[in-house]
Amino acid sequence: MVDNLTIDKESMYTDNLRHNFNIKEFRDSLYQKFSRNMNLMLDAKKPRTTFTNKGRLEPRRAYRYNFSDQIFKQNQSIPTGDTTVIFMIDGSGSMDGYNRLAKCSAICSAFAKAVNDVTKNQIKFEVFVKSAPCYADNQYGGKFVTLTKVLSNTSGVVKDFDKILKLDTYAPMKTDGNDTVSSYTAEFAVLPALRKYMATKLTTKNAIVVNMTDGGAYCELGEWGETGGSFRSKENGQMRTKYLSQIPHVTIMVGDDLDAKTKQRTYGANIVECEDDNFVPQLFKMFMGFLEQSYE
Repeated sequence: MVDNLTIDKESMYTDNLRHNFNIKEFRDSLYQKFSRNMNLMLDAKKPRTTFTNKGRLEPRRAYRYNFSDQIFKQNQSIPTGDTTVIFMIDGSGSMDGYNRLAKCSAICSAFAKAVNDVTKNQIKFEVFVKSAPCYADNQYGGKFVTLTKVLSNTSGVVKDFDKILKLDTYAPMKTDGNDTVSSYTAEFAVLPALRKYMATKLTTKNAIVVNMTDGGAYCELGEWGETGGSFRSKENGQMRTKYLSQIPHVTIMVGDDLDAKTKQRTYGANIVECEDDNFVPQLFKMFMGFLEQSYE
């Protein structure tokens, strides 16, 4: 269907919280867990002792000189404060089921609150929603995807920890008849836009990308007919390899329906399953691993 669309970010939100899921209670439970684990990320900034072939001589290691030159002590820190954690929420219609979008929103809200309260925003974060409007629009080249910032402690949006809890599965668009626009599953079709944003807007040296979804990609790109193309799990995996191979990333799966082989081929080995709040230790273990790699 072709229409003249206008940008309307408020279309992405509902007026009320979901009545069948206590999203604030879930958010607050996650906040407590995130706060405890956030201290681990701050501890990573504390100086740690390493041994090299130059620096300050460590007398207790001098006896090793005949077989190792690693006898000099240095104190170094992992630059945690030089990292931005980027969340990308799947805003497609299927995320409306089983409170999937609500869980993702609560995760991002809890992380943002913990960063604010525990680290005093020493860690930067950005939260985006991925959408694939169900309409085509010639001014955007036909069928297209969108990437919309909804929460951040840097710039561009108001830091409102509760508003994100009202996210709904609509694209940030309105039709010329003032109707909301439903969304297909954009997934990694948005990565070119994300990488462009990172290259021009990120203020930190490092980044961690946290993808959040319930399964495979399903959208169309470009004009109808021969010039257009479908975007499914195969293309999704190809985009991840092309755009995220050099960036630490993890995918949080919320009630997915992909088989294990397709899941790993598409999203890689760093996958965290989220059914309740018990995923937090695994997620932070991955975060710490990413920071260690950055340090090395």
